[in-house]
Amino acid sequence: MSNFIKKYAIASYYILALLLGAGITYLVVQRVIPGGLILLAATAASISGIVITGIADGREGLKLLFGRLLIWRVGIGYWLFAVLFLPVAVLVGLFLNPLFGGEAIDFSNMQPLYQIVPMFILFIIMAGLGEELGWTGFLTPRLQARYSALVTSLIRGVLWGFWHIPLFIYSGLDHPSLGDFPYSGWVSQKGFLIAMGAFILINQIPWSIFYTWIFNNTRGSLLLVVILHGSEVWVAYWMLSTGVNASNFDNYWAYGIVMLVTAMVITLIFGAQNLSRKHERIKYQEA
Repeated sequence: MSNFIKKYAIASYYILALLLGAGITYLVVQRVIPGGLILLAATAASISGIVITGIADGREGLKLLFGRLLIWRVGIGYWLFAVLFLPVAVLVGLFLNPLFGGEAIDFSNMQPLYQIVPMFILFIIMAGLGEELGWTGFLTPRLQARYSALVTSLIRGVLWGFWHIPLFIYSGLDHPSLGDFPYSGWVSQKGFLIAMGAFILINQIPWSIFYTWIFNNTRGSLLLVVILHGSEVWVAYWMLSTGVNASNFDNYWAYGIVMLVTAMVITLIFGAQNLSRKHERIKYQEA
């Protein structure tokens, strides 16, 4: 079994991540486990990355994987991007909403800004740490050993998007734990294929390019990637604070275009091969 996993590490990782994520979601939907544990589904990506790394590369591989969480001296510019880019991008997108059939924002009932701090910490732990030891720490170097940084990001974006299919399917059920997931609204509004395709194109792929770009330019800092992933909390915060309906997919077009254009600019400036002008892309080397 270990030889098979070593030979087909990427496939083994993805199958395990799918099974764990879908399995936890299914157990919640069937009320086998408490609904509050639905967030554990997000950790399936990192758990799978840790498990497959341990089998394929042993202690040295795990040491390298976890050690990337300690890389923090990476330059102020990347820190600023990881912490501040998304709140600005989402806000610009929300202001442009009416141009794409979305709702106008209203700040009259805006929630206090300090409320985002505990939410940010939760997102960093559950979404950032829960996913990025897998998608970026495990998968990205292995893909970059075969493909350019841009192609790696595109592949990761598609795989990452498909990983969300169980939530797209189950979010339409009348289950309290799935109420915070807007995917059923998107599907009922646009149809499954359009909702899923647009989700991958204007969300997962730009995000994947950002993660790969930061990873390759910071000597493989998973810490920065985790924090950037945690900043996704700003999407929920701005929408809740400005009265924008998260279940209406038309409220995501402008934000998605801002993200996509930014990803394209980064690619043009830093180059598709490495998404870096100074560093080679980080490639997997067998431990």
